[in-house]
Amino acid sequence: MRQCAILFISWDGPGPNYHESLFLPLFARSRRPDDEIHLFQYVWDADERSASVRAAAQQLGIAYTAWPVWRTPQAPATAAMIAKGALDLVRYVRRHRIDVLMPRSIIPAGMVLLALRFLPGVRLLFDADGLMADERADFGGWSREGRLYRILRAIEAAAVRRADVVITRTHRAKRILAERAGLDGADTIVVVSNGKDAEAFQPGIASDRSAVRHELGLTDETPLLVYAGSLGPHYHPDRMVAFAAAVQVMRPDTHLLILTGSPDVAHEAARSGGLVGERYTVRRVPPEQVPRYLAAADLGLAFRTASLSQQAVAPIKVGEYLLCGLPVLSTSGIGDLDDQLDGTTGRLLDSLDDAALDEAAGWFIEEVLPARDRYRANCRERGLKHFSLARSAGQYREAFDSLAPVERLVTA
Repeated sequence: MRQCAILFISWDGPGPNYHESLFLPLFARSRRPDDEIHLFQYVWDADERSASVRAAAQQLGIAYTAWPVWRTPQAPATAAMIAKGALDLVRYVRRHRIDVLMPRSIIPAGMVLLALRFLPGVRLLFDADGLMADERADFGGWSREGRLYRILRAIEAAAVRRADVVITRTHRAKRILAERAGLDGADTIVVVSNGKDAEAFQPGIASDRSAVRHELGLTDETPLLVYAGSLGPHYHPDRMVAFAAAVQVMRPDTHLLILTGSPDVAHEAARSGGLVGERYTVRRVPPEQVPRYLAAADLGLAFRTASLSQQAVAPIKVGEYLLCGLPVLSTSGIGDLDDQLDGTTGRLLDSLDDAALDEAAGWFIEEVLPARDRYRANCRERGLKHFSLARSAGQYREAFDSLAPVERLVTA
């Protein structure tokens, strides 16, 4: 007999697909044998992107449905999609006897709030992953006085108040959401990390790291910097290249490896920053190959623009770096990294100006490289503490258990 049926609802624009790399592994590890996990994905390019998610979900025994998104005109289309999504949910919940609705971010939360008016007894677990409206204001040109921003903020606050449990990624986001929702306490809000598989992401052994370096045409002694992930403007690819150039002033053999799905952006940043071809490599590699490249490097780069929305972000790449034994050079003010990183596992920068990058280059050459084995051990330990899939899955399991007592479901 099933324990609990959970429907996860996401709204995804074009870009990285977090279902396969993050959520599906989390659900696979956190569910009990008799739990049912269902997935709704509202997505821009549904025909192109849904096939791979569907295949991965089916392999894990997770029911998957993709829905195309109406995009324009923006505000009317969003309102219409919320109404349509609510109708989709009501029909699906009744047909499949769903116990818990789990919207990710604000627009799915709006669908769920509307649907719950017709679904008595269904519980709400709000996965408030980030501050979506504020991210649009910080980086997408939205006005915080605009109608759409204010509507989405109102939906966010209503979902926090209505939810039986709220999941967020950082303690800073927890405080922000509780204050906005007018909650005296924040007992219903729990912080869950973005966990990665510690068996896949690990430092490996010296011979494997050497093999990767030789594949890149490097020696074991070559200082190797790495960046893995997207390359939008708020990731500062120009400053990443500037840092690599600053390190190369001290060690001309230093190499920069960029693993990204945006190779054109990476090449343009490298050329604009004056890096010569033999001193950097850009590759697009399958996700399962990323850990071996990270483990072979000496420093992971994770620059971001600090802003209100970024206080709610738990950068996935930082967890991957640490689990692979890779010290991290990041910006301060991002999520909870100021508390999770210290001098034994990396360095946080208050500024990305030339002086700050020059100082960080000296730290890397003079402190990190001579103590690389010690940093590797420290980083692996810190990664397991904060960013392992086992830890995240356990936190999800606790949230599921709090919503779905076995006695209620068995007698349902």
